[in-house]
Amino acid sequence: MPSHRCRFMLCVAALLLVAERAPGQARPMVLPGRVVDVKAGEFFFLAPDTIPAGLTTFRLLQTGMMATRLKEGVTGRALVADQGDNTRGFHMLWVVRLDSGKTVADLHRAAQAGERETPWAPQLGGAASILPPLTTNVTIDLPPGNYALVCYVGSARADRSRYHLLHGMARPLTVVSAAGARARPPRVDVVAKITGDGIVTFSRPIREGRTVVRVENLTDRNWEFKFQRIPDGMTGVEYLAQTGEAEPGVSIGGLSSVPPGQSLITTLEFTRGEFAVGTHASMRHATSRAFVVNAGRR
Repeated sequence: MPSHRCRFMLCVAALLLVAERAPGQARPMVLPGRVVDVKAGEFFFLAPDTIPAGLTTFRLLQTGMMATRLKEGVTGRALVADQGDNTRGFHMLWVVRLDSGKTVADLHRAAQAGERETPWAPQLGGAASILPPLTTNVTIDLPPGNYALVCYVGSARADRSRYHLLHGMARPLTVVSAAGARARPPRVDVVAKITGDGIVTFSRPIREGRTVVRVENLTDRNWEFKFQRIPDGMTGVEYLAQTGEAEPGVSIGGLSSVPPGQSLITTLEFTRGEFAVGTHASMRHATSRAFVVNAGRR
């Protein structure tokens, strides 16, 4: 049986081949609305300062230590672990609306005071992390106003030195009124509903190819929403039942957060095979589920 490292690299190679064919650099995957590219590293976001209002897809690319170490052949947790912190190079994106008169500096001061959420900075959701050169995305309809792009990774830990926002990982974004016709919402292929303790149900089976997913959070708390491809040689049941030194799955995309009672759109590229979907920090949670993606029309 192949080693953990071999399986991981085979799975990564398969996904990178898909990236070259579909959502990669030569032929980017078609995304809804206006596309805003955001690059994440230690500890910064690179993105435009100002964008027009309307339907906007934020496309997130990892450019920090994760990208560098992946090129060096590093795998697993070592891709992002550094200086005693297992998530130092792991970044996600949250889009935050700032009330009038509030700034990123105010957000930073609130974080220093121990405030994870503030009433004047509602979080609208965002894009999860993925191995580069693949990207993740979130589509949000933005009215004019002041916003911030924030990485809240590390906010739940007692060790405040691991909190990426406290390292300065937040960037202001101004959304201005736009002229011309507004982009229309995309046709949704699958509706994913989050209920109970983070259980996901799909409105229909997911098929291979480009897939627009509307994620509806029917609960009163925030949830992550993410997909992983099951490593070759394992079943979904075996993968989710692992304990101890677990076989690593490979992310194919998802959302950093879906706010309570809200819905978000993300666009993904699925290949045929078995996948897992989950809403908790670890995919190996009782509420995660495995499913098979087959060929065929929707």
